Amino acid sequence: MEVKAPKKWSADSPYLYTLLFTLKDDKGNDIQHTSTKVGFRTLKIDERGRFLVNGNPVKMIGVNRHDHHMKNGKTLSRANMEADVKLIKQFNFNAVRTSHYPNDPYFYDLCDTYGIYVMDEANLETHGTRGQLSNVPEWSNAFLERGVRMVQRDKNHPSIVIWSLGNESGMGPNHAAMAGWIKEMDPTRYIHYEGAQGDATDARYKKGFFEHGKGNPTDPKWVDMLSRMYPQPKQLQDLIDDTNFDKRPVLMCEYAHAMGNSLGNMQTYWDVVYKNDRALGGYIWDWIDQGIMKKDKTGTQFLAYGGDFGDIPNDGSFCLNGIIASNRTPKPEIYECKKVNQPIVISEIHALNGEFKILNRHHATDLSIYDLIWVLSKNGVEVQSGTLETLNTKPYQTEKIKIKFKTPKAVSDDDYFINIKGKLKEATLWAQKGYVVFEEQFKLPLKVIEPKENIVKSSVLIVNENSDEITVNNKLIQVKINKVSGLITSYKYNSNDYFKTPLKLNFWRPETENDGAYRKAKKQTNERDWMKAGDRFKAKNSYVNSEEQGKTIIKVEGEIENPKTSVSLTYTIFGNGKIQVDYLSNIDKNAPNIPKIGMQFDISNQYKNITYFGKGPQANYQDRETGAFVDIYKGDANTMSYGYVFPEEYGNHMGTRWFKVKTDSGKGLLVKGDSPLNFSVLPYSTYNIEEAKHTNELVERNILTVNIDHIQMGVGGDNTWSASAEPHEQYRIKPGTYKYTYTLTPIKN
Repeated sequence: MEVKAPKKWSADSPYLYTLLFTLKDDKGNDIQHTSTKVGFRTLKIDERGRFLVNGNPVKMIGVNRHDHHMKNGKTLSRANMEADVKLIKQFNFNAVRTSHYPNDPYFYDLCDTYGIYVMDEANLETHGTRGQLSNVPEWSNAFLERGVRMVQRDKNHPSIVIWSLGNESGMGPNHAAMAGWIKEMDPTRYIHYEGAQGDATDARYKKGFFEHGKGNPTDPKWVDMLSRMYPQPKQLQDLIDDTNFDKRPVLMCEYAHAMGNSLGNMQTYWDVVYKNDRALGGYIWDWIDQGIMKKDKTGTQFLAYGGDFGDIPNDGSFCLNGIIASNRTPKPEIYECKKVNQPIVISEIHALNGEFKILNRHHATDLSIYDLIWVLSKNGVEVQSGTLETLNTKPYQTEKIKIKFKTPKAVSDDDYFINIKGKLKEATLWAQKGYVVFEEQFKLPLKVIEPKENIVKSSVLIVNENSDEITVNNKLIQVKINKVSGLITSYKYNSNDYFKTPLKLNFWRPETENDGAYRKAKKQTNERDWMKAGDRFKAKNSYVNSEEQGKTIIKVEGEIENPKTSVSLTYTIFGNGKIQVDYLSNIDKNAPNIPKIGMQFDISNQYKNITYFGKGPQANYQDRETGAFVDIYKGDANTMSYGYVFPEEYGNHMGTRWFKVKTDSGKGLLVKGDSPLNFSVLPYSTYNIEEAKHTNELVERNILTVNIDHIQMGVGGDNTWSASAEPHEQYRIKPGTYKYTYTLTPIKN
């Protein structure tokens, strides 16, 4: 019998192409199992708990994948499957768990060809009864049959490196029988089963040794790795550190629950994985949103989920956990994955001298397949660039690189960055020539030269004040401040009225599904008091200072009773139309944590053209910003941000030096922070997003909502059903004192 290897292999996924077959007698009975090597790949778990392929340690950078199409449900074409595989490769994943059933054989053909490590999982789940059936002898044949059929059908796919006995079915001798049969039939691969947790005969098990994140003491020996679902990073580290009784690899078969606006802490997880030999990696839950396209009564299309088809009971939006959308559009989350797990890591030695080091995390190829491009930018504009000589750095090796650029002189407010990119020299099966596989960005710590102050005389301002309102104006501008609310209610420049609603305080973001989960689990409903807290702000005192020509300073002091907060707003209005806003809040120590600290106003939808200098282009948050780079980006406010199927907070950009909102004719407004801001410009109101359950419930308006924020909490997402859904401690906003400054400057054209 002749077996041919695929024509083109992935350079980083060398497989053992082994033909496994069974000899039968004339009655069809098995009489011998045997195997023949066709290609070369050896798998081994060494004494350090490392998973070795051809002697090289490999991490499973994986996703849990379901078959799904937004119109055809579980019916996929070959093109659909190949689209998945290409995206998996493009975003630096190398592994798939076929959760929770063997896939179409063609999918394995694709993984063989493209180079993806597969955990093939048996179609076995008894979730409702847990381990009852695995402990009933009468069910042993049913269990064994599912394992046997999977292995017999898929055994000759070299991409499969792990057999999984199923999902969430408890544990018992029927699982052990499956493992025993598979090991005897195929000793070349390893056995996984997450349900195999703990040995009930172990004294430490009886004492509850595994509580408080320590992990179970001894998993049965018929599995080759310790597998856990949704450990938090510290729990993962604790399990890895417990090597007294077990040194098998530790795997997260499910982690980083990507439900809604989620996937915080990806960098934190992989910091743990990369520093520990025993850490085998993990499979994100999950690959694709499982929404189904539907039309409402008006004919508007929207993606539907549990409960939208008269299905009772249902799990609501719990099928929308993907890092790609139901139509296979990459979501903001997947860019974080690409960056965190890129195969090359570049770090600085002395950035100002152009000295860096590069680590090759490939396990089977050197760096000669990449063109290394560098760009030096000033405030987002390229000023120097070049190409480094080809590197031949071997797997797991580190090499120094030197970038020769002319050291620039920086003045106040200048930001210089070095970006280094690795692009494919040649086209591959999964990407075109020039595709960027990895990228790093470094801010140059230049000594700043303070420029000479250029004093510009501003036009004289006229101030009028009555019991209700303060008006500041000249021929160019008119600004009105309500003395009761303390807010700017009108801001006109050359008759252009920027504010359709007052510039108000805002402490709330539309609740994400993670937010709702942890608040429910912790019974922390008082955080919702922040939703309309800004509307409850009352000014107590206001002061006007117009002693300096062309500049008027108005200070407003006030408070919010619940949650108890004092706020000071200082508006400095200049005769040329610019307004500076100085914000200071003191939040009582007994107040709940705050979703965000910021301000908000509405502007006409004519100002839909957005340009910003900050982190992008995808949305980013405190715990999900590693994959976003500082640059100048442009977009349409109505379409530039990915909106979630279950409407929630979206479109935030951190590290924003400035942003502009402009009309097609070029008129607009420039917003600039004294220090980097968070911002978003959205076509829907905060409260509409908060209340909507589907995208067709979002109300289109002729205005946009502009958020100018000092800070916003992280998105969290270790899971979406417990207190662990909450952002980690360092990404929360706690009561205290917060201040920031920004300016609003009219743009003529």
